[in-house]
Amino acid sequence: MLAMIAATLALAQTAPVQPPTFWVTSSLDNVFRDARPPSAAAPVPEMTAGAVASAASGQAGVFLTAFKGQTVSAQIVLLSDDAPNEAGLPTSSPLKAPAGKPMPATVFRAAFVDYVRVEKNSTATPAPELARKAPDDFPDPLSDAATCALRPRQAQPVWVAYSVPRNAAAGDYAGEITVPLSAGALRVPVRLTVLDAALPADTRLKVTVWMDHNSLAKRLNAPMDTEAFWTALTRTAAMMRDHHQNVILTPWSLIGATRGADGKLRLDFARFDRWVEIFLAKGFQGIEISHMGGRKNGQWEDTEFVSYPMAATGPDGGKPQSAELEEWLPLLQEHLKQRNWLTRSIIHVADEPIDVNVASWRQLARRVKRAAPQLRRIDAVHVPDLAGDLEVWVPQLNYYQQWEKRFEQARAAGSEIWFYTAWVPQGRFPNRLMDYPLIKTRMLQWLNYTTGTTGYLHWGFNQWEVPFLQFAPGDNAIVYPGDGVPKSSLRYEAMREGIEDHEMLCMLEDRLGATAKRLGLPQVDARKLALEFARQAAAGYETYTRSPDRLEATRAAIGRAIVSLDGPVPCAILARQAEGGEVEITGFARPGAVLSVAGMRAAAGSDGRFSLAVAAGGTAMAVEVVLDRAKLIVQTPVVGG
Repeated sequence: MLAMIAATLALAQTAPVQPPTFWVTSSLDNVFRDARPPSAAAPVPEMTAGAVASAASGQAGVFLTAFKGQTVSAQIVLLSDDAPNEAGLPTSSPLKAPAGKPMPATVFRAAFVDYVRVEKNSTATPAPELARKAPDDFPDPLSDAATCALRPRQAQPVWVAYSVPRNAAAGDYAGEITVPLSAGALRVPVRLTVLDAALPADTRLKVTVWMDHNSLAKRLNAPMDTEAFWTALTRTAAMMRDHHQNVILTPWSLIGATRGADGKLRLDFARFDRWVEIFLAKGFQGIEISHMGGRKNGQWEDTEFVSYPMAATGPDGGKPQSAELEEWLPLLQEHLKQRNWLTRSIIHVADEPIDVNVASWRQLARRVKRAAPQLRRIDAVHVPDLAGDLEVWVPQLNYYQQWEKRFEQARAAGSEIWFYTAWVPQGRFPNRLMDYPLIKTRMLQWLNYTTGTTGYLHWGFNQWEVPFLQFAPGDNAIVYPGDGVPKSSLRYEAMREGIEDHEMLCMLEDRLGATAKRLGLPQVDARKLALEFARQAAAGYETYTRSPDRLEATRAAIGRAIVSLDGPVPCAILARQAEGGEVEITGFARPGAVLSVAGMRAAAGSDGRFSLAVAAGGTAMAVEVVLDRAKLIVQTPVVGG
């Protein structure tokens, strides 16, 4: 990298190179090549105790708020003039706090954002719901390159992130990011507020994104059944787990089968076990066994589902024979039991039954249950009535909306309900398509919380052999072929942060419930209170916010509430901009507590609820909470302000 920059400097001796313009924006901003800096960048704030910081568009620095154990990100956008310029990968100084140990520079990550040519937009989405009309180059892959040639007059975003250590002290940290350039370096101020709470290592939302192991082997140049493949798989498992995936689709084709001269079927689980052991070692919780069957002729409206036979080598390596699921599935169930993997395992019947073939699907589901009665069944479904034949229901998001009451009834009867997306739904629904605003990817897991669904499924982790535009741009993959491990993307990082947002909402509900119990308030509905926060960003399936700033303000309010519930006067405060210009401040506090802000006061009632309205006064407000001799000052963001 240094040699390349030195060569560029030598070239620049006859034509001085000017440093590029830069600005900082949200990691949810789709930065196209023709992006230009805002007319005025927000100044770097002086951080005071409890200040609210977020990565909003047009800032002159990186301002972030995080829990311990959480990763938060932003983008630095470089815009060069007409002269050649070269940027090196940014580095960060240690982040220093007024007291305590600095946060080491090793918690910092950075990557140049690459572009993908999209010739055609998602066909069922209106123009206002797209990031941009195709054809154009869309930002998405995170490069693994150490340098980047800055194109004259074209924006180049750099994704930057901090992963806060679990042992970090709460407080306000400051430092700077350095971007090496042909013409010296850019220095970007950093302000990071660490809240006094920790995100758990094991987030509770169940997440599976299906990996094509054959494509992984092909594109990473790691042939199947070689040590290079198992090494690549291990690295990929670590990447998935870092992005909070905790359920892994496990192909039963990894199981070897032979039939002896006595006609008895024998299974070899060596490859299957090695696969499972790799993912469990990385912290995965669920083993999701691949589908037992599919549509007879491969057509969507086939009326019949058929089972997939297992190929078995004949006696002494002779002519291959097949085994139906009734013969081999009981052996798999017994093996899972012996390995103590049975309770964490689920099995697919056949994908996406619809009205014309649901009767046949049910027959296959019952065959699976008879063969392996202790294995729970899971499937993506397009119908609302599968009672008795499915334990984990995964409706497509729009079908969950359509039949919400019926799925809630199934949940009340003991079924587990997730949802999934693929190239549909489109329209105004959120999804993780490449030509969508990035906030649509992140909002998926907010809807997991508001709907009460406990899992999310998508078929496209690395389906690289599927043509890019066969369904919709970005549907087939959320990562890219890399050197020994897939490369991440802006969408994959947005999904990771969305899962962390979901966990924060669950933490808020937990803290509200525990606080109400401690205070002897059984009438308090903790989930209802947490939903008041959640719906500031995710009001409905199609009415969620499209504003990264509003999402970040809501997330910051949730973080402040979680911390404040452990304060000397427990409280959870939500400040939101009202249409009339006032700020409405509501929430929960210990009964009798008095809340004061901007000269206005309100007391929490016997149920802990309070409400007051004050004149608008910026993007954050300091709320004083007093009870007897205890006092707390809560700096809370104004949502929508």
